[in-house]
Amino acid sequence: MRRRTSLRTGLLLCTALLAAGPVPLAAAAGGDGGGTALPGVPERLAPDQACTTVRGTVTAAAPWTRDLLGLDQVWRLSRGRGVTVAVVGTGVSDDAAVLRGRVRALGAAGKDCVGRGTFQAGLAAGAALPGQGFSGVAPEARVLAVRGTGERGEPDPARLAAGIREAADAGADVITVTAPLDGSDRRVREAMAAARARDALVVVPAAADSVPRGTSSAPPPAPVAPAEALAVLDTGPQGTRPATAPPFRHADLSAPGGALMGPGPVGDGKWTASGSSLAAAVTAGTAALVRAYHPELNAAEVRVRLLKGAYPGDLPALDPYGAVSGVSTGARPVRTDGAAGAAGRPDPVRLPEPAETAGARSTAYLVAGVAAGTILLVAFLAVVLPKGRARRWQPGRLDAEGRPAE
Repeated sequence: MRRRTSLRTGLLLCTALLAAGPVPLAAAAGGDGGGTALPGVPERLAPDQACTTVRGTVTAAAPWTRDLLGLDQVWRLSRGRGVTVAVVGTGVSDDAAVLRGRVRALGAAGKDCVGRGTFQAGLAAGAALPGQGFSGVAPEARVLAVRGTGERGEPDPARLAAGIREAADAGADVITVTAPLDGSDRRVREAMAAARARDALVVVPAAADSVPRGTSSAPPPAPVAPAEALAVLDTGPQGTRPATAPPFRHADLSAPGGALMGPGPVGDGKWTASGSSLAAAVTAGTAALVRAYHPELNAAEVRVRLLKGAYPGDLPALDPYGAVSGVSTGARPVRTDGAAGAAGRPDPVRLPEPAETAGARSTAYLVAGVAAGTILLVAFLAVVLPKGRARRWQPGRLDAEGRPAE
């Protein structure tokens, strides 16, 4: 009886394990500033909200991204000199100290009422200031400011597409935008054709930066970007995204985009923000490093180099040194002690699946697990039932040679 109970328990446990499916990874938390509170830079402003004029917080802390991306190492090879990175968004303020003297603006894009575009530009190309640990990825690159939203950050797909064309026509080598692009939109396709003709690499966010306030149901995933664009998804210090992060359909690469430190539109203080548009800005800075070190490469070749030099994983993770040098360390460093500047080498980055496949795959795993358990149960009963009936469910005995006694 004890043996029969053990078999039944083991079978049930096996069936439960088969049906459980994959276990989602826990989301990581972490941020910049070395414990210093930084103000958050907004995505957009309400109609009655004043422009962002707070000067941020001055801090000597280095961003967590600096060691993770190996910036001190890659800067021995390239700092982005001679390359122009266009930021198509809310504008880029010429009052930001980390960008001073390197910003060229088209039209009114030299003023940034919101502060988001200036933050993105700083991530891509901000310079280090005395006594502060922050620096952008390509601190010697030039910045081209192009308006791609309303003055207060209101989304405007037509203006965003027009901004890409304007940036390409103005000679940008790398273009990053503030919102996901819809590859099925005719205006976007025409803008991408203009960028391709001018040999400009377009780097785009694979997801929105946040879920709209007041949304009662899950928002739809961001549209799929044009194939020639480089779609980048944000990750935090541990290489993961929060479970509540905006959904996406497709991404080519992951890059730091959670709890980042960057400049505001005024002065030399620092702010913080999260989102895929910021991961795209970090990647655009890396593309500037590559284009400065390898001027012989065209935009498509730079895109390939960014992907081939990345850390392997479910979604390749940005590796600036691997992209510039062509030599990847093969393992993605992450912070292991929760402090800025610490790095280890655990497993490659793993991300939640895109929104439209995750639910279907989990259901498929569950069905497959239940089916497998059912097959095992039927096979077990097919063997046990006939023998049990033949013995009238009495315990069996063995003869001298260990065979069942009749």
